[in-house]
Amino acid sequence: MSRHAQPLEDRELTRRAWLRGGLRGGLSTALLAPLLGWPRKALAAEEKLLEQATSEYNTIMVTERGSIRTMYFVVDGTRYIESRKDMDHPNSLDLDYSRTMMAGFLVQPGPKRFMMMGLGGGQISNYLFERFPELEIDAVDIDPEVVRLAHQYFDVPKHPRYRTHVGDGRLFIENAKQPWDQIMLDAFRGVFVPYHLKTREAYAACLAKLTPTGVVVANLHNLTRMYPHDRQTLAAVFPHRYSFVSESGNQTTFVASASPERVGTYEIRSNARAVADRFDFDTLGLTARYYMRTDWDTEAAMLTDDFDPAELESAAQRHNTTCIAGCAYPAG
Repeated sequence: MSRHAQPLEDRELTRRAWLRGGLRGGLSTALLAPLLGWPRKALAAEEKLLEQATSEYNTIMVTERGSIRTMYFVVDGTRYIESRKDMDHPNSLDLDYSRTMMAGFLVQPGPKRFMMMGLGGGQISNYLFERFPELEIDAVDIDPEVVRLAHQYFDVPKHPRYRTHVGDGRLFIENAKQPWDQIMLDAFRGVFVPYHLKTREAYAACLAKLTPTGVVVANLHNLTRMYPHDRQTLAAVFPHRYSFVSESGNQTTFVASASPERVGTYEIRSNARAVADRFDFDTLGLTARYYMRTDWDTEAAMLTDDFDPAELESAAQRHNTTCIAGCAYPAG
């Protein structure tokens, strides 16, 4: 067996496990499978390497263990789960943070145009494509190899209603001609997000390309040192903000609304009931994870661009190629 097809034991982390303990290995397959919600038959199966690819941006592995197909980004010898799909249940969301990110539909339950920044294996965008037949989807990823592998191994379709794009997410948003009802931000490089996608100017660009009741949905790791800066930056841009904690507790789905009117708790629950038949999990249970407490340092500095507006394209390239193993985020 090649070194790339070794069982999931010693050097693989989910973003959640990394955040919980800063672990660099030591989780056995027997311990990890229940944690990640794998079916029991995955325990006995050998993890097989389907393909490994290297691009300008990532080293990517696609593996299969039983019915579980996984896309990893490999950073300094550590594999980070970028996307995971149970091929026996292809139209379900297999990771708890991805289910929590459906909270955008509790604030804006009727989107017609949806933009996904960070395709990965297409887990979220595939799910929405199947369950919302009226939804127009634009999924953008900087890495052409990620897009290729998503089509080849994760059943991302080529369809007029589901458009995949290779390019920088911020440039794509700033150059867009039509607004979206929901923009979802999940463009991780391992455990980091390129800096130019996290700034006040980046979020202002998102706000400018939302419909009047549109929302931005961001996946935030609430145990990292950057979390207070992320919250301060988002709060500076959007009129109303809503927080939903993940099932595991260490990730926050942040829903930022363009609407001047705040959606109340009872309306959030009403929206959850209205969309319940579109999802295969408990949307009312998700409303119970909505919280309004301040769980960050409100004195934290917001994040601002470290470049002039005219330099956006070159700055995006710089951040996309350097923010991999240890982003040094400047806070302005």
